[in-house]
Amino acid sequence: MVKKVGGIMMVIIGERGLSGLVKYTLDLMLLVVTMVLITLPITVKMYLEAYVSTAGDNYYWFLLVFLWVSGLLYMGIIYELRKMFKSLNQREPFRRENVVSLKKIAVLALWVSAIYAIKIVFYISLLTIVIGMAALSVGLFALIIGEVFRQAVEVKEENDLTI
Repeated sequence: MVKKVGGIMMVIIGERGLSGLVKYTLDLMLLVVTMVLITLPITVKMYLEAYVSTAGDNYYWFLLVFLWVSGLLYMGIIYELRKMFKSLNQREPFRRENVVSLKKIAVLALWVSAIYAIKIVFYISLLTIVIGMAALSVGLFALIIGEVFRQAVEVKEENDLTI
């Protein structure tokens, strides 16, 4: 489907469109997050040595586990988004699988928000609060959009049965 955006003709949906570009970007993000998680023990140690001279061993382990858990949760979100964009590129956005993916994204994002809330209790920072609130917003938004998609799937299935 070609749309005119700001005077420019642009393909929005499909492998060669904007949704295809987003899917490839999500692929790249999944690879980058995987590499970051693998190198996390080294990078956390380097960060603490360079910027936080008073941090003890407990802070290292807390930060390492916190970043691993949040990274794995974000990988789950990216994976579910990839699945959704794959179906979008096939021009079939209203599938039950996408409803399930949106619910999974909501749960994962709410878990991210919860672990950021735990971090706020022990080591508060403005960035921690912002990311925690953003994750909470994404989780709630995904729940609502998931319900909209569920209703759209039901309407689509009813229309498919109508001759």
